[in-house]
Amino acid sequence: MKIQRFFIGEKIAEEKKVTVSNDELIHQWRNVFRMKAGDEIVLLDNSGFEYPARFLSLDKKEAEFEVLSKIKNEVIPKREVVLYQSLIKKDKFEWVVQKATELGVSEFVPVLSERSEKKNLNMERLAVIAREASEQSGRGKLPKLHKLLNLQEALDSIKDNAIVFDSSGFPFQTYKLPNFLTYKIFIGPEGGFTSDEIQLFKSKNIPIVSLGNMTLRAETAAISVASFLLL
Repeated sequence: MKIQRFFIGEKIAEEKKVTVSNDELIHQWRNVFRMKAGDEIVLLDNSGFEYPARFLSLDKKEAEFEVLSKIKNEVIPKREVVLYQSLIKKDKFEWVVQKATELGVSEFVPVLSERSEKKNLNMERLAVIAREASEQSGRGKLPKLHKLLNLQEALDSIKDNAIVFDSSGFPFQTYKLPNFLTYKIFIGPEGGFTSDEIQLFKSKNIPIVSLGNMTLRAETAAISVASFLLL
């Protein structure tokens, strides 16, 4: 039977006992998973370690655990990917965050592009999606979710290691991918980047790469690139 994994807000470090009072987690443990004293789960505190733990008690207000051990989480990609994803429709953007988290993307930077149909984000919901995807996929650290930036702000925030994926770019098959430890990848919205935005990338000497002759949806392009770089 698979042992369930949960991120908690409390830091564990070398503690032998931990008390959790998060209402959402208490509800999950009591009413969804029907857990009780004596059951075991894995606690995560976003430190890169995981802590097998046993319920000592569980009621409507809090849960108390005995921490059984401390284990270094080894689910770490060989390189980091920071995804600068232009805003797309709500469910599609959430899907990108979920699947890219499972693949191992380190950071998400939402970008407001000229053709973005959506103009805002529910960051609290995205944090929940990223946390649940991290628990499911075995990560020991949550991805970082940045605030929404416009394209100029996003470009001003980076110094190097950026690549834009757009149908107007060099064919991916002939592009010699640089060997970065961290890749900062830009994916456009529905309809792609505008010609003015492409010129902005060029003015920053950021390479523009095409994924091929097929026209991919924005969310498909994001997951394709993340898969290639991380798997």
